[in-house]
Amino acid sequence: MPPPVNAPANNEDDPLAPLMAAIRSGSESALGRLMELCWPDLVRYAARQLGEVEFARDIAQETFIQIWERRCAWKPRGSARAYLYRIARNLVIDEKRKRGVRRRWVTRQELSPATRPLTPAEDLDAKLLAEVFETAVASLTRRRREVFELVFMRGLTHGEAAGAMGISPQTVANQMSSALRTVRNAVAEAGVVDG
Repeated sequence: MPPPVNAPANNEDDPLAPLMAAIRSGSESALGRLMELCWPDLVRYAARQLGEVEFARDIAQETFIQIWERRCAWKPRGSARAYLYRIARNLVIDEKRKRGVRRRWVTRQELSPATRPLTPAEDLDAKLLAEVFETAVASLTRRRREVFELVFMRGLTHGEAAGAMGISPQTVANQMSSALRTVRNAVAEAGVVDG
C-alpha cells in the first residue's frame, strides 16, 4: 500500500528541505542529489530489516521512484528524512508480508501429504464450497469485505488492517467477527462440509 502523500516542511532546520522543494518543482538534478545523500542510509536500513542487500537496493530505488511520482501532491509537513524513511518502511513491510505469504505457502505444500486425485464427488464438493464461500464474501458490506480480505485472505494483523483502512483495531475485530459468522453460516446452510 502506498504511503500517505505528505512532504517534508521547508524549514531551515531540515537540510534536505530545499532539495525536496526543488523536486516538487520538477528538478531531476535535485532528485539525483537527494539520492546521493540518502541512498546509502536507506539501503542499510532496508538491509537490516530484510537481511538482504539486493532487496534493500530495490526498496531504496522504489522509495525514490515514489518520491518523484508523488512530487506534485506533497504537502509540507515533517522532515524530509522522516518522509523518506516512512516510504521505505512501508515498502519493507509490504516485502515482509509477501515473504510471509510465500513462506506459509511453501510450508503448507511441504507439510501436506502426497495428494491423491479427488473423486468426482470430492471435486464437486470442493467446487460447491468455493462457490458458497465466494458468494458469502461478495454479500458482505464493502467495509466488512475489505476487512475480511485484508485479514483472512492477505494475512494482515488487526492492527495492520486498521492502519491500512484508517479505522480502529476494535472496529477491524468487530467487522472480522461478523464476516466470519456470515461465511460460516453460508457454508453450514449449503450443507457443504469442508474436510
